[in-house]
Amino acid sequence: MIAVSRMLAATALALGLAALLGACSSQEALTANAIDCSRREVDVLKSRYKDQGITTTWCAACRGERYRCVSNADRSRAECRAAQPGDGC
Repeated sequence: MIAVSRMLAATALALGLAALLGACSSQEALTANAIDCSRREVDVLKSRYKDQGITTTWCAACRGERYRCVSNADRSRAECRAAQPGDGC
């Protein structure tokens, strides 16, 4: 009985951890979804945001175009637009 309880507890913990990690996406994945590129085509660029440790704003490139992207705090969605000269990308 104790072994079954421990197994159920371990399973619940694993499922909870998977759900938590699934809510956060990488910048590459968020960018790919926002700009219609594959994840393999997206490069997150070195930028002032990355240098400052900001994780909800970043610059990315795909197919020769540069983008400035922003995400919500829990990184479940993002919006990207073509980078402008003053964007720091």
